[in-house]
Amino acid sequence: MPSKNITREPITPSIELFNAISDEMRLKILMLLDQAEFTVNEIKDILDIHQSNASRHLSKLSACKLLKDRRDGIKAYYGLSEELLLSSRVLSVIREAYEDLQDKDIIQCRAEQVLQDRTDKTKGQIHKLDQAGGSLKAQISLFSKLMTPFEKAVDIGCGEGGDLSLMLANRCQNVFSLDYDPKVISGLQRILKKKGIANVTPKVADMLSTGLPDNFADLVLMSQVLHHAQDPRLALKEAIRLKEAIRILKPGGTLALLDLAQHKEESFRETHGHIWLGFDRAQLEFFVKEFNCKIVESEIIPSENLVDKKLPVICMILSKE
Repeated sequence: MPSKNITREPITPSIELFNAISDEMRLKILMLLDQAEFTVNEIKDILDIHQSNASRHLSKLSACKLLKDRRDGIKAYYGLSEELLLSSRVLSVIREAYEDLQDKDIIQCRAEQVLQDRTDKTKGQIHKLDQAGGSLKAQISLFSKLMTPFEKAVDIGCGEGGDLSLMLANRCQNVFSLDYDPKVISGLQRILKKKGIANVTPKVADMLSTGLPDNFADLVLMSQVLHHAQDPRLALKEAIRLKEAIRILKPGGTLALLDLAQHKEESFRETHGHIWLGFDRAQLEFFVKEFNCKIVESEIIPSENLVDKKLPVICMILSKE
């Protein structure tokens, strides 16, 4: 009898697993962490439970390899584990169970408010091109890969000054510059008016909700924005969404990612409003593994200036299949 090829997933069903996810409160925690990372204090406030109960439930879920945690100083942020995200059968069962939670909408609203409060604290700390990962060497390397003209380009998280948007304006018919901070967009509008640039359209928008239609752009650029995201995986999904293939990009479109390589400069959390201390290449490649696209190029670009804390960056070019 011919053998069947069975794809083994990191997490397999077991009595311990079903015991862990059958508890309603633990299911609510999984639903929360499916949206973004949260601390124990945030979880207990959103779910209105005692901190000791929240810790107990988190421990139970972690024991089944459903969660991972990330240290940020004295805080620990919890999120869904990579093992769970790669276990499509188990993850599907868990997500379907969310629909049976009667107060799921209330919980999600509370979670969104917590995330909004975090965003408010870091407004005004948006990076400039000359900050942590803004080395000239990195920018030149990125644009050497983008030397073909594009009809429509989207610069997600254009930042103060809109440097990259202004560069793209010379190569693209139309550029759409997005940033969640209205002050940044107002500043860019003044620069465009002063320079007489008419093919750049500034827009206030969050990286998780651009408001742009499907199959809109030839190029989507995300330069040094993922380390500001509460959940980089969700931020990427707005540019390339599961089951809908690539949402913003046209067929054959290009997604250009430029972000900090993994580092230990904890001070950047306060001085630059960073949430993630960079990424390693394997981590970013894991984020994009589930998307219907291929990695055209991926490299780590070393810094040429360590004195001013210029950090190595990751340059990744993706293309729609």
